[in-house]
Amino acid sequence: MGIVIKQSIKNTIITYIGFGIGAINTLFMYGQFLGDTFYGLVGFILSAANIMMPLMAFGVHNTLVKFYNEYETEEKKSQFLTFVLVLPLLIILPISLIGYFGYHQIAELLSQKNPIVYDYVWQIPVIGLCMGYFEIFYAWVKVHLQSVYGSFVKEVLLRVLISIFLFAVYFDFLSPQQFVFALMGIYFLSLI
Repeated sequence: MGIVIKQSIKNTIITYIGFGIGAINTLFMYGQFLGDTFYGLVGFILSAANIMMPLMAFGVHNTLVKFYNEYETEEKKSQFLTFVLVLPLLIILPISLIGYFGYHQIAELLSQKNPIVYDYVWQIPVIGLCMGYFEIFYAWVKVHLQSVYGSFVKEVLLRVLISIFLFAVYFDFLSPQQFVFALMGIYFLSLI
């Protein structure tokens, strides 16, 4: 059996395990442990971060998969990887400046219907940045035909960590507000 088929089977199994853990988190734990308000807040933050992720990654994860094997030498491949890692900064830096100087206006706009969002708006681009760079590194391991570990981190580890922190809320080790901040740390850890 070839390496691609073996990894496809492993990735499929990992995806199903991650789906199961995510379903338990979504259907039972988020609503019961966080309450409606913070469940909605977490959903809003993650949805908005998912919308920002392609912008933060600047599409280079797809470029990396498509063009990586066009380069013959390891030096050229290394230069291409460096270019791919630096290129999103052309979009991230201006967005960061706009977000920093216009934070209150952006936060007021997003919190018109739900005031709780105001204090957490800054987490959206941070989580989006972590998601974007994770996708870049995940594309890098894909081109090296080692996608199983990346799939495990993306599909299982992320959801297991979220489950652990949800249980921490349930057992009063964390407040729901602290969970929202911990969520940002979880996505940063997955990037690392």
